[in-house]
Amino acid sequence: MDNHDLFLAMDISLAAIVPHKEAAIALAADRLAETTGMAYGDVKDALAHSEALGSTALGKGIAMPHAVSRTCPRPALSLVSLASPVDFDAPDHRSVDVVLALIWPQNRVGDFVRFSLLANRILSDPAVLEAVRGTGAPGRIRSLFHARSCVLRSSAPLLVRTAGHVYGLPRP
Repeated sequence: MDNHDLFLAMDISLAAIVPHKEAAIALAADRLAETTGMAYGDVKDALAHSEALGSTALGKGIAMPHAVSRTCPRPALSLVSLASPVDFDAPDHRSVDVVLALIWPQNRVGDFVRFSLLANRILSDPAVLEAVRGTGAPGRIRSLFHARSCVLRSSAPLLVRTAGHVYGLPRP
């Protein structure tokens, strides 16, 4: 499966009711475990470990908990919109109502980096956020993510700035 097709297979849970960040991560872990066939505890522990290293909140009400696991058989993602935002220690101090969780095989770390950058860019698109927060139609959301990924894949290389350096990455 092409990585861009992952958006078409993305698990989506809309208007989920969770009381806090840990419950949002637990729900995402449950969905990812079902998709990959992994044990729920393994996925939850991997996502929780990543979150413990630092908040995965991106700002604008979005979080992207993620993990790379040696026991993960194939990449998977789960989009969860929350009925009520929860605190995720976001850099902009805004509570999170959109969670995109990713789990990835350890032997495909390069693909993971490119895909997570792509997913971040797609989630930053106001039209995508509007659809996730308001549509109630998982098929439309999947199609929108996939269409955006195809457009971004065909444009110029990603530029990543870290510690004052700029790196060009090929499109995922």
